[in-house]
Amino acid sequence: HSNRAFAYIKLQKWPEAESDCSEALAVNSKNTKAKYRRAMARYELGKPEAALEDVEFVLKELPDPNSNKEAVELKQKITEQLKKKSPTAKAEPSQPAPGFKRMQIVEASDSEDEEKPAKPASPAKPASTSSPAPGFKRMQIVEASDSEDEKAPANTSPAGSPKDAEPFPEIKVEHSRQGVEKAKSEANSLFSKGRVDEAVKWFSKGLWLVESKKVKDVPADLHSILHSNRAFAYIKLQKWPEAESDCSEALAVNSKNTKAKYRRAMARYELGKPEAALEDVESVLKELPDPNSNKEA
Repeated sequence: HSNRAFAYIKLQKWPEAESDCSEALAVNSKNTKAKYRRAMARYELGKPEAALEDVEFVLKELPDPNSNKEAVELKQKITEQLKKKSPTAKAEPSQPAPGFKRMQIVEASDSEDEEKPAKPASPAKPASTSSPAPGFKRMQIVEASDSEDEKAPANTSPAGSPKDAEPFPEIKVEHSRQGVEKAKSEANSLFSKGRVDEAVKWFSKGLWLVESKKVKDVPADLHSILHSNRAFAYIKLQKWPEAESDCSEALAVNSKNTKAKYRRAMARYELGKPEAALEDVESVLKELPDPNSNKEA
């Protein structure tokens, strides 16, 4: 997965690279190269908060300045992107594909049921990839094993403080497990009112608290649900790469999150990845053999 992600990076297929890196990390959470490559992909996809989180993880794993030069350089680029990002810009949700009903609720827990879509229409074409940012160097080799080193691009000194660059600073949430629960509840409420863009912000805030280690006592199922619920919001916005990636993150935390598996199948179908979508939906059908609960699958 990590090596194929690197190949996708060379082809500037950023959504595919991000997804493959998430898959690699689902299998081996200590795959530092996958984390670094996902940061690269997320930077190119205009997701600086998530990219910064990944590159900070890499810098913690590789504190030696002789082995983290490219991560330092990438961190500087990401912080610059964060400074340029408009805090007031809002994405307009696109209209759903004809004939493809969306699920109408977001789960509050793993046990909550939800309405799911009917038979989908023809898949939408994946979004076109962006061109690389000027001066953004690519890694030149693919590892043969976990222990193999690779050359890194030239470095510059880091800019900005990553933990200060929290997402959506206008959203104030207590740094506690209760604060994470509140972020999820507020996001669910906004989602149910059709304010999906705002729901994404609250889900993201809750995830930031967990993944930046601001809050350390959050159970895995809640962590997974935050990703799965945000994925559902991305589905409503037809942001298929983001939905796929969030579902992979949810499954990396909790492999039994059936809703995340189903939602990833939806996203992969729309991204024109029928083989991977079929694999996911087959897994859902095995986990939900009851015809009364698997109709849409």
